[in-house]
Parts: sequence; structure tokens; C-alpha cells
Amino acid sequence: MTRTSQIVEDVANHYNHLLAEHKKLHDEIEHCQYYAPDADLKHLKQRKLKLKDELEMLKVKLKLFSEQ
Repeated sequence: MTRTSQIVEDVANHYNHLLAEHKKLHDEIEHCQYYAPDADLKHLKQRKLKLKDELEMLKVKLKLFSEQ
């Protein structure tokens, strides 16, 4: 395995991990949106948004990398 393919595999694994975390947070927010305190719900939504931003950044960087 070349160094480049190892890096791409590592990034893909990280992306998939972030995606799973995002889904987990989404499910948790759906589950507790009606009874959790607003502060807790706000914190969950902020974490979910941060993950979404990181996922999008990785997607863009991978796309730029693949076009080179």
C-alpha cells in the first residue's frame, strides 16, 4: 500500500467515524427534543453542527485532492 493510499484510507475512516457520530447525535436529538432541558438540546445541536461542518470540510478537501 502506498503512502497516498494509506492517507486516503485513514481520511475515509475518519470521515465514516464522523458520519456515524453525526447520525448518533441526530438520533439522540430526535429522541430527547421534547423533554430535555433547552441547554442540553442546544449543546447537542451545536456538536451536531460542528460535525456537519467538519464532514463538509473533509468532503471538499477530498474532492480537491482527487482532482489533482
